[in-house]
Amino acid sequence: MPPLARASGKGTKRRPKLDWRFVQRFCSIQRVLFPSWSSQNVLMLGTLVGVTLTEQLIIYQVGVIPSQFYEVLSDKDYGAFKNLAVLAFLLILLNSTLKSVDQYICSLMSVSWRKSLTESLHRAYFQGNVYYTLNVLREDIDNPDQRISQDTERLCKQMSAMASRLIISPFTLVYYTYQCFYRLVPWSTTPTNVTTG
Repeated sequence: MPPLARASGKGTKRRPKLDWRFVQRFCSIQRVLFPSWSSQNVLMLGTLVGVTLTEQLIIYQVGVIPSQFYEVLSDKDYGAFKNLAVLAFLLILLNSTLKSVDQYICSLMSVSWRKSLTESLHRAYFQGNVYYTLNVLREDIDNPDQRISQDTERLCKQMSAMASRLIISPFTLVYYTYQCFYRLVPWSTTPTNVTTG
């Protein structure tokens, strides 16, 4: 993709920045994607949160199973081994199903976001003389309608691919920190008697 040139026409390269302007633009895009709390996009995002949290809990349970297999095998308990194998199979099947549902919801969100964003951009593009100005008077912008279509598609695909990871990361961090803290800190179940002499 060619580097962006300044609007002043000097031909100098402009690098993207993570600044206040970026934050404002990102927030305006979010207002287009999530117009109200009862919109379809918000409901899909809420469903995605539920699916990804459940998926992480299942992944944790699958990770605990190997230690239980060591215990069952060392005890030579065939009945407990069968039960544990069935449980492991069901958890892995549930995990793969949740992963597929996660990817499906992300794909649906990408399509829905693309539709909302494209409609908003087209409304702005065909408002007033913007269409004429961009196509005829601005020589530095080639094929603005194709750019709208392609850039919107790329943005929505990238955002939907990142959505589940960004949503689940804080919850995963807190959950595993709690699990580590709970397992590593020696908790005393019996109170200690302190006698003063």
